[in-house]
Amino acid sequence: LLVTGRFSAAKNILQNFMQYCKDGLIPNFVNDKTGEPAYNTVDGTLWYVNAVLQYLKYTNDYGLVHSELWDNLKSIIEHHQRGTQFGIKLDSDGLLLHGPRLTWMDANIEGDMITPRSGKAVEIQALWYNTLKTMEFLAKKFQEPQLHEKYAAMAKQTSESFNLKFWNSQRNCLYDVIDDKGADASIRPNQIFAASLDFGMLDKPKRIRVIDVVTHELVTPYGLRTLSLDDPKFVGKCTGDRYSRDAAYHNGTIWPWLLGPYISAYLKARDYAPKSRKIALNELIEPLFKVGVGQGGLGTINEIFDCDAPNTPRGCISQAWSIAEPLRAYVEDVLGVKPQHSKEILEG
Repeated sequence: LLVTGRFSAAKNILQNFMQYCKDGLIPNFVNDKTGEPAYNTVDGTLWYVNAVLQYLKYTNDYGLVHSELWDNLKSIIEHHQRGTQFGIKLDSDGLLLHGPRLTWMDANIEGDMITPRSGKAVEIQALWYNTLKTMEFLAKKFQEPQLHEKYAAMAKQTSESFNLKFWNSQRNCLYDVIDDKGADASIRPNQIFAASLDFGMLDKPKRIRVIDVVTHELVTPYGLRTLSLDDPKFVGKCTGDRYSRDAAYHNGTIWPWLLGPYISAYLKARDYAPKSRKIALNELIEPLFKVGVGQGGLGTINEIFDCDAPNTPRGCISQAWSIAEPLRAYVEDVLGVKPQHSKEILEG
């Protein structure tokens, strides 16, 4: 909506979802028959705060944020600090704890969680830090110095703990999940968000190493694999009965939406050099936009693609984030059409 200039629709979405905010959580699903919301998500709320940030970068509409969203945004931080549903709670190290099956990798068959990822998932920490830095900026903007100082201190602790605990020095990348038992070193795309979000915790050398590992292990012309090829859990095709499909869903299957954060991270780390932008266009955007749109739902982009050749499109025949994220990255990062108010927020 933002890259296509549909700002009033974006505003309506922010207003409507905030009406459902409960115990510091934004729902990830609202039943279209009953109107009942479901809150079994740890990342949905953090993505909501990021959506507010992106909205401001395009519109400069601080009036909406201050008058209609700010109180609930502050409440979101408070609830995460003291704990909310599903074991979501800020730990003493400044990292966010959460229960199983609450990230976007949420496949589940009759109670069998394929990718539970409970503990502290890498992208959740990246999103939490991005949330705190967004709130720090807004507290300063809205002249609340005590809150500004509080959010800044929280963000600093999160960053220090993240860099201490999540760096996998053997693979030169980030762990996927850490918990009391140790660290999950599976090579998955979730770590790319630590390099793509506006506010990040990694220095440039580490960001480049993460991007290099993701490039080598996970990038395809149609999106990112959800697991490296050499992992024993890898499944190349999302076919068969429901259990077989869900076993593959986040264990190798290609997701086009992940091209968005990958392209953003890749080009940001290379200072948007013309050569790098051309590589992103020719090797990632064009295959998806020229070939992918003609393979499944015509003129649109499928939810997923098989990892094994011939990369058959599967899942929903027209998936919102499969379209939106590559489009956003194409406009903002490849074409370089940045939001009008980015500098004020990110450099101010």
